Amino acid sequence: MRLGDRRTAKKISEWKPTGTRIRGRPRRRWIVDIEEDMQIIGIKGWRKQCKEGAEWKRITGKAKIHRGL
Repeated sequence: MRLGDRRTAKKISEWKPTGTRIRGRPRRRWIVDIEEDMQIIGIKGWRKQCKEGAEWKRITGKAKIHRGL
């Protein structure tokens, strides 16, 4: 989230598929899994918090020790 808008990793994380879909359940996006993990941990407003390096380090440390992720 802290990367510049022109960086490939940022484009990929915010990419939304276009065109027609195949039959069946839609594919899950990576960001949906991240949002679910943050909800399990109890982190709200993580997109704003990740822009601050020290705060993001605290969040990732909390995620590493959380059982079930």
